[in-house]
Amino acid sequence: MARRASAALGATALAAVLAATTGATAADMALRGSLPAYEANGPNWGGLYGGIHGGVGSANFDGNSAARSEATRRLTGLIYLGSSASNLPAAPDMIQVGAVRSSPTIFGLFAGYQAQFEDAVVGFEVDYTRVGGGRGGTRSWTQPYAVLYPSSGFTDAFSQRVSVSAYLQDYFTARLRAGWAYGRFMPYVTVGVALARGSTSISYDAGSSRIDTAPTDGVDWTRPFTPITGDPPLNTTSSPNATGFGFVAGGGLEALITDNIFVRGEYQYLRVPSLGGVAMTLHTVRAGVGIKY
Repeated sequence: MARRASAALGATALAAVLAATTGATAADMALRGSLPAYEANGPNWGGLYGGIHGGVGSANFDGNSAARSEATRRLTGLIYLGSSASNLPAAPDMIQVGAVRSSPTIFGLFAGYQAQFEDAVVGFEVDYTRVGGGRGGTRSWTQPYAVLYPSSGFTDAFSQRVSVSAYLQDYFTARLRAGWAYGRFMPYVTVGVALARGSTSISYDAGSSRIDTAPTDGVDWTRPFTPITGDPPLNTTSSPNATGFGFVAGGGLEALITDNIFVRGEYQYLRVPSLGGVAMTLHTVRAGVGIKY
């Protein structure tokens, strides 16, 4: 009987301790709140955002190809375009005007939206960029010597000159973005389309003097230098408000300063096959600051 009484007393004491412990735990949970089902490992990169950017660039306008195309257009139907049968050189191929290069400063706005899937971040961004100083320039070339073009009964001593001007005013891009979040840092790549605006002018002039080479016509004569491409001497094709479509690609690194404010550094490559008849490439390095909503 004594053993049974001791066992019953022990069981009663254990139950009382368990009840007290359970009650204390429940009270403690009520004071501190329940534990979250999931706790994020880092900041959220998703959502709408916008900001400003600025930087520097290196622009290259293909003046050589533009000048050769203009020369070909103006000399169509004449012997100065050459031929494989006569082995004559093509006058446009002799042009060496070179590239119009500049180092512009840039500034603008950007806005976009992105979504985060664990560490992967994908989104869409648009930006507008204005070009400040160093928008473009002018390159000129004059043929250093006359080239002889023999024909039936005469020979022409041909020469030419050309000038190409090109300037970039501003451009707009629409791009896809993909990045990978490392806490508060996110490297990313971007690719999309671009619309550029600027102005170009291509001036071309050519002429020749003619020498009589027919031995049987009984006349020896020489025609003085005469413009071929009309009057005024330097004929210009201008596009003061030229636009051109192209593509853009690049990459960069963003860093969250707070949960809503970020900074970025970015490289972009822009290619426009024809801006008023002149192909253009632009490399830019820029920094930006933005707000995420």
